[in-house]
Amino acid sequence: MKQLPRATIHLTSIVSNWQALDGLHPGATTAAVVKADAYGLGAVPVSRALLRAGCSTFFVAYLEEALAVRKALGLGPRIFVLNGPARAEMSAYVAAGITAVLSSPDHLKSWASAPKGTCALHFDTGMNRLGLKTTTLATTLAALQRLHPVLVMSHLACADETGNPMNSAQRKAFDDITSAFADTPASLSNSAGCYLGKAFGYDLTRPGIALYGGSRPPKGVRIKPAVTLDAAILSVFEGKAGETVGYGATQTLQQDTPLATVGIGYADGLPRTGGNNLIAYLDGLQCPVVGRVSMDLVTIDVSGAQAKAKTGARVEFIGEHAKLEDQAARAGTLGYEILTGLNNRVERVYA
Repeated sequence: MKQLPRATIHLTSIVSNWQALDGLHPGATTAAVVKADAYGLGAVPVSRALLRAGCSTFFVAYLEEALAVRKALGLGPRIFVLNGPARAEMSAYVAAGITAVLSSPDHLKSWASAPKGTCALHFDTGMNRLGLKTTTLATTLAALQRLHPVLVMSHLACADETGNPMNSAQRKAFDDITSAFADTPASLSNSAGCYLGKAFGYDLTRPGIALYGGSRPPKGVRIKPAVTLDAAILSVFEGKAGETVGYGATQTLQQDTPLATVGIGYADGLPRTGGNNLIAYLDGLQCPVVGRVSMDLVTIDVSGAQAKAKTGARVEFIGEHAKLEDQAARAGTLGYEILTGLNNRVERVYA
């Protein structure tokens, strides 16, 4: 049996999460963001599973990602490229039926002189990242309308903070944009935006992290863990009171403690910042991480699971018990970073 760290991707859970999000906004299209290889879980198998479930619209960051998804799904689904086109890529968008998201004056200039495909317009309503400035509408509205965009969109900066006034301010700014494109579908919400209420649904929502078991859903919304990350115990031993554990000797044992060393580390995507903070699970029993996370190894306290602590036993670091966002918080990061940081050395298994 392989000793490699293993990520089991639960495609049925990803589909269930998409369906749960779809149910929040009846009448709106629920797309799927599958950029960064579906947040590290595999854009091709994830997209295929979602397509079978009825998802017909996908978002990626780069043309190369879009072409891979197009090859996997065929010509039917819509695929949008969020980072927009480079001048040399224009003909590829048209040939593959990919929708370019235009978000800068340079995009507009390039698109105006390109073979005409489908485009979307991304406006900045306060994120100050990508997006056309709303002030340009006064002088360029007619030209933008002549592009016949299939979607106008913006992106929420603080959607995970439900009471943040930025959310309502951005929605108001976006309403002004949508009124100028009255016949064009509109999209504002990411995963967290889906939880802000029906006013944020518009015509299309763009969930990403929630599909993969992340985000903090409100009461009544069930988001299932979409990946189980586990690794094998390599050694079980007794640590003595007064001894230290790991690089930097950051943890001193206060009493004799049964320990186990597990074959996973920051080279696999387990955050180094999770040292002395992460909680692993052995057969559902808590096993705190002791000492620093090193490149290939981590040590856990198996006091509460001694009967299960055997060489070869698999220890869960993300999953049903080790919730993604809880583990991310313990490591001082986000679920996004943990999932997208899973290294190629981590074996992917699709369930």
